[in-house]
Amino acid sequence: MRKRTILLCLIALIGFSSASLSWTISKELQQEVKEKKAAVQNNPQSAEALFDLAITYAYTNNILEGLDTLKKVSQLDPNYKHQGLKTYFQKVTEQPSNWKLRFRLAFAYYFNGQKLEAIRELKNVLVIDPYNVWAYGYISLIYGEMGETDKAMQAARAGLKIDDLVAALHLLLAEGYYRKNDSWSGFWERATALRLKAEGY
Repeated sequence: MRKRTILLCLIALIGFSSASLSWTISKELQQEVKEKKAAVQNNPQSAEALFDLAITYAYTNNILEGLDTLKKVSQLDPNYKHQGLKTYFQKVTEQPSNWKLRFRLAFAYYFNGQKLEAIRELKNVLVIDPYNVWAYGYISLIYGEMGETDKAMQAARAGLKIDDLVAALHLLLAEGYYRKNDSWSGFWERATALRLKAEGY
């Protein structure tokens, strides 16, 4: 039994995915990150520029950087969350088919503690861009925070059907399994996530 367990762990850690699609950052998104970082460097006291950069990080697989930047927004201007919501609600009203603006509106809602509204906007992102794995990821994350484990896992699985090489989605799924006391499946998903992260996903 112990040999079988060790073998399965090794497969999880060094195995290969059968996915035909692997999320990679496009040159366009790389340029966008560069421009948003430059905007912050040019105006380091701008909460709007920081928020803009944070959300760009959110949909370019720079998750930790995005969260750190969001924290800085609150530190710089605790009242920006109200202005940000007003700003992006207006921008989405003017450009309803712009998924990046809807992504920002979703985080503005989240920033204001309106999690169901944030999920709604992330689902609107998916109407515009059905293959946006990051929208699925943040839907999963928010449902998880709300204690809606089944819905969180469902969203993570939906994202993995699009691209099963996204480490963050495997981590979200692992968290769901642990919450449901399925430690073996949780371990498997976490091991897969660690392997993919080591490979640059």
